[in-house]
Amino acid sequence: VSARIWTLRRMRKCNSSAAYLASLAVSDLIFLILIIGNDLEYPWLIGALDLQGWCQIWNVLSMSAQYTSLLLVFAFTVERFISVCRPFSCEKFSKTSRSSKIISAIVCVSFLLASPQAVFWNINPATGECTIWASDSINTIYVIWNWTSELVMFGVIPILAFILNVCVLRQIRTVGRLYVTSETLHRHVGARCTSTTATLMWISFYLIFSKLPVTIVYTMEPIVQFGDPMTIEQMAEDPVWRNYLSYYTIRKVIVELGTSHHVCNVFIYASTSKQFRNHLKFFLVKFFCCKVNSPKNSPSQPVRSRQPWIHPKA
Repeated sequence: VSARIWTLRRMRKCNSSAAYLASLAVSDLIFLILIIGNDLEYPWLIGALDLQGWCQIWNVLSMSAQYTSLLLVFAFTVERFISVCRPFSCEKFSKTSRSSKIISAIVCVSFLLASPQAVFWNINPATGECTIWASDSINTIYVIWNWTSELVMFGVIPILAFILNVCVLRQIRTVGRLYVTSETLHRHVGARCTSTTATLMWISFYLIFSKLPVTIVYTMEPIVQFGDPMTIEQMAEDPVWRNYLSYYTIRKVIVELGTSHHVCNVFIYASTSKQFRNHLKFFLVKFFCCKVNSPKNSPSQPVRSRQPWIHPKA
């Protein structure tokens, strides 16, 4: 629904970041579909990824979707920073054609950064499970690559986005009004600009505060040690295992909360953007009315004489 609304012509005309938000919705949807395989593989042990070829493809696509979502948020955070803090450079960076090129570049970069996952993952011949290659050299490279890429993507980039958002807030507080230049507003300061900035900043802050805790708990993993092999009853009494299980429980909760930004952006759109809210109401009314107005319940009135739906004004 979010992708459909942001691709509407009126939304694209009044919001220079609509292309980023539509792409973000598609990327989030892809990730949510892919994460079903992960849940079936590990908590439920169904083996949804235990197939040669699909094991590698799934890991590449999953990381690509996460990188794409993060870089899209960072891209429109930079664009909003330029619009608010560098208004005279806004026209050059806010064109629709430039946005499509940036989005294409983000998708390509995300895929390239995730492509080494195809080398690291393989089906274990002994267990038949999708795991990391049982090789010391590959395992060492995997650890170095994984830590470096994830610290940059999920640590450095959210911090940079946070700094840019703070600069935008300071500029808004100093100036008092948003001097945002775009093709349709022509430096006119209006409610639409303020609403757009609020939407983008809420999305950006939400991603920052959902991803950074995940990065922090994963960096703590080498500190927390496994206990010696023992039964489950003995683990409950062993302090080392109790410490690890407490850490694992906290990490699992934080990771699940961290993935919520792939789902809950639509609520931010609806609460901060009047245009999005109007179009969302239109689609919901149209959807439910189509359900109600089935051939059994439809009136005998001719179709031509019925009152047409009035599309919400952008």
